[in-house]
Amino acid sequence: MLARWRGLVALGLALVMGQGAWAQTANPMLKAHAAGIRDAAHERNLSLGRLDIAVEQRGSIVETTITAAFVNPEAEQLEGDFRLTLPEGAVVTGYALDIGGQMVDGVLVDRPRAKAVYEARVRQRIDPGLAEVSADNVFSTRVYPIWPGRGRTIRVRFVSPVGAGGWRLPLGFDGAVGDWSIRVHGSGTAARPLVTLGETPMAITTDGEGWGGAVSGKDKPLSGALAIAPGRAADLVASTHHNGERDLELGGDLPAVAGNAAAPAHLRIYWDRSRSRLKADTAREIALVRAAIDRWHPGKVELVAFNSSGAQTRSVTTAAEAAAWLGALDYRGATSFAPLSLGGPADRCLVFTDGRATIDRDAAITPRCPLDVVSSAGGDDRAWLRHLARAHGGRLIPLGDDPAAAMALLQAGTAGVIAVTDRDDRPLPFVPLAAAQGRWAVLVRAPGFGPVKIRLGAGQEVVRAIDGGGEAPAFDGPGALLAQDALATLGATEQRDAYVTLSRRYGIASPSLSFLVLESVGDYLNAKIDPPATLPAEWRDDYARQRKAMEADDARIAQRHFDQLLKAWQDEVAWWKTKFDPASRPKRIATSHSFDRTAPPPPPPPPPPPRGSVRQNRRAFRHTAPDRADRAATRRS
Repeated sequence: MLARWRGLVALGLALVMGQGAWAQTANPMLKAHAAGIRDAAHERNLSLGRLDIAVEQRGSIVETTITAAFVNPEAEQLEGDFRLTLPEGAVVTGYALDIGGQMVDGVLVDRPRAKAVYEARVRQRIDPGLAEVSADNVFSTRVYPIWPGRGRTIRVRFVSPVGAGGWRLPLGFDGAVGDWSIRVHGSGTAARPLVTLGETPMAITTDGEGWGGAVSGKDKPLSGALAIAPGRAADLVASTHHNGERDLELGGDLPAVAGNAAAPAHLRIYWDRSRSRLKADTAREIALVRAAIDRWHPGKVELVAFNSSGAQTRSVTTAAEAAAWLGALDYRGATSFAPLSLGGPADRCLVFTDGRATIDRDAAITPRCPLDVVSSAGGDDRAWLRHLARAHGGRLIPLGDDPAAAMALLQAGTAGVIAVTDRDDRPLPFVPLAAAQGRWAVLVRAPGFGPVKIRLGAGQEVVRAIDGGGEAPAFDGPGALLAQDALATLGATEQRDAYVTLSRRYGIASPSLSFLVLESVGDYLNAKIDPPATLPAEWRDDYARQRKAMEADDARIAQRHFDQLLKAWQDEVAWWKTKFDPASRPKRIATSHSFDRTAPPPPPPPPPPPRGSVRQNRRAFRHTAPDRADRAATRRS
């Protein structure tokens, strides 16, 4: 029985892995359903008539805009599903759908409400668009209707950093694309980076504002990842967000780390064993633990496995012993980071977790050691994990397919940026960026005036003068990543109002906030959702007039209701103030609005039973007898 169970588990894992591999090769994915009915019997064909990808890199940040046109070859209306796996660390900052030949931007709405409004409009045969972002970094949109012989167009925009391994957008569409184009442009870098589509390098040329290249195709498959190799950004790159804020990317050389300063004598490893980590790739994580112990040879290694029920601890002396204990752990319970405050001082601490706290998210965490956080899955809450590491003198270590790269980051020590202030030592929001070996890089919100002070982990302070003259180029990337970092501290539910306000200010979608596009201003009014600020002027004017009329109607209805309540209250007060003679006999029953004014009449008596002679009754009984035997029995009785 156990062997059979193991076989079923292995088969299930193989199927899941096979599905995952298929999903990774098809990007974007496009499906359709007839009449909005989402089952296998109503699946239909839908093709991409055009796909345009525009990539703008400034410094270490990339902003990507994808425009996709669907074509419906069927003879019936379809609902289209478009899915796109995003680059590592991407933040979706915009979505638009064509309405009447114009691209209309989506507005951010709570996900359950956005889905309910969308589905209600589909049932009414009205044009809506819904765009969502999942926790595992996948963008998806549903569009209805896509008319026969015609199509619909969507546009999605997202920003992401160029990581230690570069920037990569996987591409692989099943079937040919009618027309496709890719345009890449960049500025704020020390040199032109290597840009490839699949295995083929793109031709990059220098222009007056930076560098760029383009490639296109027609009626042929599009496959192979679009990738930008890591490179060195300029030491100062300024940008202006569309909301008017000025953001900076700063960089420089790190001070040299003497000898083996990164090797700790006392190493503590915090290991998340909550239920949410059942499907984590713990084999790669354990391999990194073994590599760290073998590389550093610490005199003391302490293992702490934690969940909502507390912590289990174990002291080990070898990498093999640590791997055996971690590999035998059971994963259960909720996630709580309170146990990270347990234990005495240590030279260095590593945390292996997905960052998805289910309880005690806002609890103070006070580990007594520098804290590096290792994340092995793209669906981890890396924004919050980055905060956790940065607040305790460490860094976030993404554990990708190359454990050696993660070990190199650990070996580099913790001499990165740990604080950024203005000239009066007031803290400034900042986000550390991946940088080349021996370099540091950081995003920071520009102060109103004066220089910026950067404090490094090695005790060094860098003062960087900020040139306030001239307009910085328009670029939303740094502002969006800084806002995403701030959202991680708020939590999607803990401080909901502040979370929604900040998300809407920067146009950031999340697993709890979706983009919604409706067909007309009347739909926005009926759904009680404000339309986007970028709505065409004539639509905005129409919306303002209709909303003013609706608010006037609501005010009249509310006033009429208030007048009715006031009159009823005044009548009630007048009745209570009336003096009655207790000895007088009332002419009618005293009443209120809650009772009838008169008592109901009694019901009529039931009619008497029919009366007849005994002979008539016997004759009637004989006519109802079913057979002779029954009649004989009746006579005998």
